Amino acid sequence: MRTQRRTNLLLGVVVLATALVLLGQALGIIPSQLFDVVVRAWPALLVLAGLSLLLRGRVPVSSAIALVLTVALVAGIAAYAFSTRSQERRDDYREPIAQAIDPGLGLLRVRVSTLATDVELLRSVTPDFVAGEFTGSTESQFTVAYEDLGDGSATLTLREAPRDTLPLLEAVGRGALRLELPSDVPLDVELVAADGLVALNMGETQVERLNLDLTHGDSVVTLPDYRPVSSVQNQSQGTLAVRDGAITLVVPATVAARLELDRGGSGVEPEYDPAFYNFLFNRVLESRTIEQAETIVQYAIVAPRGRIRLEVAAPEPAATEAAS
Repeated sequence: MRTQRRTNLLLGVVVLATALVLLGQALGIIPSQLFDVVVRAWPALLVLAGLSLLLRGRVPVSSAIALVLTVALVAGIAAYAFSTRSQERRDDYREPIAQAIDPGLGLLRVRVSTLATDVELLRSVTPDFVAGEFTGSTESQFTVAYEDLGDGSATLTLREAPRDTLPLLEAVGRGALRLELPSDVPLDVELVAADGLVALNMGETQVERLNLDLTHGDSVVTLPDYRPVSSVQNQSQGTLAVRDGAITLVVPATVAARLELDRGGSGVEPEYDPAFYNFLFNRVLESRTIEQAETIVQYAIVAPRGRIRLEVAAPEPAATEAAS
């Protein structure tokens, strides 16, 4: 008899909570995103009723156990649904990028922050101009801000942020950002990305500093054949970090690089060509021509849960002929 009263109390609480949710939606108190989750989760009431009947009289506090198991089931299914939808590419929201750059600019700082978005940075075919486009879900908000600091430098900030704390499931999806950077302006690039595939094709650009912090995903970074004018000898040009994924670094054969590796104790050996690089102290990849090089490019490479791969790119035919 006592168990029966507990079951009735539980069902009464569920009915009351459902009525309050419907009333809150009708009065505009409950956000549409939360109501969407509630509507999609209503079959869980059948699970709750079934567990209550199954456990009644067999297990102490059966109603509480049934409620906890049902909530855990709904949470797990919801997490799986959002995770699955987040892998689908969306293009129902578009934000063009078009920013003119002063041709006499001494340094352009580019600060990019993205969520679940595939990112590609590459050289612009138009000098003194930054162009590109962001495509993604309507649950994302993408902003572009440009500030000329008046000291010969400027900062271009591109930021993706969620519109709502709890997004609509049907609107969840992966975005894409393509950004073309000028080739004749010194660049200080910083990308912070939560999830996605990242391709930094910085060949034929004047990169002074390059920083990447990717939480989840893989990245391919191509360095240019360049001599940073604002960098100090024996000073790092940046950190390329992929927290949960693999990173491939493409370095021109004409560039002498010293790479400090942080593998986080993963034990995954780096992949490299011993004809061009030495692996020193179990943590440093160093060019074999570094003693004769006039300029040394240095980066810290962080990949605690993935592979580090170093590729050496042969010089372009035009560059080889010019050098000879």
